[in-house]
Amino acid sequence: MNYKTIINLTEKIYLLLEKMGLNESIDIDTFLDNNYPRISSAVQKYLDKERIIFSSTNGKRTSANILNNILEANNSDFITNFTLDGKIHPITTSVLFGNSKSEDEKSNILNVVCNDNELIKNFNLMNFDYLVLGNIFSSQTDFASVYEKKKKLQDAIILNSKLNLVINADDPMFFEIDEIKDDIIIGKKRSKFFYGINDAELYDNKEKLIQKTDIIKCPRCGCNLQYKKRFYSHLGDYYCECGFRRPKPDMMANIKVFSDYSFMEVLYNDKKMVFKLPLGGIYNAYNALSAIAVSMLLKIDRKTISEAFDNYKHLRGRDEIIEYKNKKIKIKIIKNPTSLSEAILEVHGSKNKKLLFVFDSDYADGEDTSWIWDANLSCLENYENRVYVTGKRFDDMALRLKYAGVNPSLITMDNQIKYSINSCYWALEKNEEMLIFTVPSSLNEVYKCLK
Repeated sequence: MNYKTIINLTEKIYLLLEKMGLNESIDIDTFLDNNYPRISSAVQKYLDKERIIFSSTNGKRTSANILNNILEANNSDFITNFTLDGKIHPITTSVLFGNSKSEDEKSNILNVVCNDNELIKNFNLMNFDYLVLGNIFSSQTDFASVYEKKKKLQDAIILNSKLNLVINADDPMFFEIDEIKDDIIIGKKRSKFFYGINDAELYDNKEKLIQKTDIIKCPRCGCNLQYKKRFYSHLGDYYCECGFRRPKPDMMANIKVFSDYSFMEVLYNDKKMVFKLPLGGIYNAYNALSAIAVSMLLKIDRKTISEAFDNYKHLRGRDEIIEYKNKKIKIKIIKNPTSLSEAILEVHGSKNKKLLFVFDSDYADGEDTSWIWDANLSCLENYENRVYVTGKRFDDMALRLKYAGVNPSLITMDNQIKYSINSCYWALEKNEEMLIFTVPSSLNEVYKCLK
């Protein structure tokens, strides 16, 4: 059975399920695996170049989206498993119904994202060429969870002896990930490409920021890590007395980070490349570096990468900007302490932003809302502009903002999202903008109201 036949059959099966109203209740990937067990291995033959997977890293969707923009600017034929509206599709289904521009039966590149819980399954179904690891954000989860993530990665990496690793050198959790498993050497060291930051300056509204730092334990001996330079809560040029230290990056960057954009000077193979990234925040600078690292390995030139940044297509809700009647609305997704801590930095030193928090506790967000108390909201202390709070759990967020130092008289609360969005927007004065912080489950409702 050839590729085209498999696609035709699968499409007919899916359309039949859709007509019967079963497409939402039946997992098409499980259906395919159970009824066509060879389908996953069969489709591999029709991906004749690189297969790239971003996993176990915060910002993996943004990193992969940046690479998608670069591949598009390079006129590369590629398939991805997520859309600009943020939906992630299973890899097997994505390949079968792929958005390949190729007129023949082959597509050059597969660029996908995958949660660490599904990594082993996907590695059993398909061989990948590159696994990209950005950062775990150990500041947003407990020590045991970080090691659990690392163990899942190690179990998956073992399955593919030819897998190349693209690693953030500044994250100590990833350095020896392919070398040690439960204190046992797990085999031959594979090809690794490290990227990192040489120097970083963080600004917001022209004011230099000082990042909060955390105590990070050495993954090898458990002692507190020391830092020559630190660029984020756990990222930087680290070392330990036991000999564990940051590997020498193959690609380095000097960056200046602002709320809406970043300047990046990238050093690779004795060449200097300068980019302007249309995303703010140091975490997005790291996301971009991971995509640039893969681009270097794919031999994509600097001009193409710059073109991709100039025409960048934002993922839905990730620093996306909407303009209406000469007023700017910016949307940021918040879903854990780190994303909230980072997103809120844009408010630092600003007086021309009205803030709107959309907060809920649906299954997609996690029913426990206590995580907002782990976020660093210090830049909101004595905030002088009005803050709107809405969503089913608006009262939880309002209480958190009060204890962050926001004047309660400046907080407007209502559980109706549409009413709050309208109230905030029409209250904007000249030269003011609206900044929306929303949990993932409320994003569709936010867009519906904005329409």
